[in-house]
Amino acid sequence: MTRGRVTGVEHPVTTWFACAGGAVYVAARGGLRSDWVRNVLATPAVELRRRRRSWMVVGAIVDDGDEVAGAVEAFADKYVQHPGVVDAWRADPPTFVRFRWTE
Repeated sequence: MTRGRVTGVEHPVTTWFACAGGAVYVAARGGLRSDWVRNVLATPAVELRRRRRSWMVVGAIVDDGDEVAGAVEAFADKYVQHPGVVDAWRADPPTFVRFRWTE
């Protein structure tokens, strides 16, 4: 769940994700134009949900090249049924948002 940066209203966002190195990476193909990414930048503390479980996490844009490459490989491992997407992402990675659990 992100919180609207203007309205303050919480709303769910469905995305592709992969886990690596103690973090959850979410691909934002629209990059910084994606409304949910701008909401995370405005309010980094969000609720991450999967099925009937939820966790409080803090999001941040991934801007380190090695970390971006690692995120792409985590997606490649998870989404082996989409090799065309992964190859495109290797050539031109999307924006990734990293979520880590709050303590």
